[in-house]
Amino acid sequence: MKTSARQAQGNERYRKPTGIERRLERTAYLFILPAAVLLIVFCVLPLIASFYVSVQQMGVDLQGAKFVGLKNFQKAIADRRFLQSIGITLRYTGVEVPLQMVIGVVLSALLSKNTPLNKLFRSIYFLPVITSAVTVGVTWQLVLHSNIGIFTYWLKCMGFRDVNLLNNTSTALYVVVFVAIWKTFGISTIILVSAIQNIPESLFEASSIDGAGKVRQFFHVTLPGIMPSFWFPLMTRIIGSLQMFDIVYTMTGGGPSKSTTTMVVYIYDTAFNSLNKMGYATAMSELLFAGIMLITVIMYYVMDKTSE
Repeated sequence: MKTSARQAQGNERYRKPTGIERRLERTAYLFILPAAVLLIVFCVLPLIASFYVSVQQMGVDLQGAKFVGLKNFQKAIADRRFLQSIGITLRYTGVEVPLQMVIGVVLSALLSKNTPLNKLFRSIYFLPVITSAVTVGVTWQLVLHSNIGIFTYWLKCMGFRDVNLLNNTSTALYVVVFVAIWKTFGISTIILVSAIQNIPESLFEASSIDGAGKVRQFFHVTLPGIMPSFWFPLMTRIIGSLQMFDIVYTMTGGGPSKSTTTMVVYIYDTAFNSLNKMGYATAMSELLFAGIMLITVIMYYVMDKTSE
């Protein structure tokens, strides 16, 4: 009896779809088709084409291609300036990501209650996120300009002299970090606010009854409660920092003395400001892609381990 019941269950599970179900399935594929076409045209095909370009020697017009195999990759690994740009990118990421996540966590805890004032601050903090990165870069470049910048003028009024933050090799990168955090911390804050609001209120009430204050509740209730959501902004910020280009290029152009030349800035300069180096620049892009993919896989593995 048990065997026949199990067989009947299996037959029910693997029965042939009816005509209505097949029509619904075709309709579902029809709705998916536009997104799938866009994904293939703008993501999959360019990715395949980039592998082809990376083993060629060619200019920006993609004419006169000459197959060079893995020489572009070998050249990139031995390129001192490329290795220097990797170091700058990692330093930028190592400063920007932790600071942004700390700011996001603290602000989300302060703004988690749905009061009118908190809603106003959330809107204000989110405004830079939807602002063009080029606009942000140009605006802050003017604000910090050594001659006409309002911030520089204020510092001079307070007695500081020779203030030139964007043209100083020791400060330029950290100024860019500040601007990048200012532009993007709103998205981390909003995501974490939603995560805190999804924590059951009973946990806070129980901890309060046990005598826990706001600080202990933050570390023992809020932080553990937001960890499943914490990984998403952390991962996206790491990926975004490793690909930082627009703010750097509009504010410093990679200077002064190449001190803010991130990987993508160097790849861009190589591709569009050098002769017959499009293949070499694409090879460096492939190395960046491989590095980001490796970091993403490691983070997914760590996330799965910590969520068990």
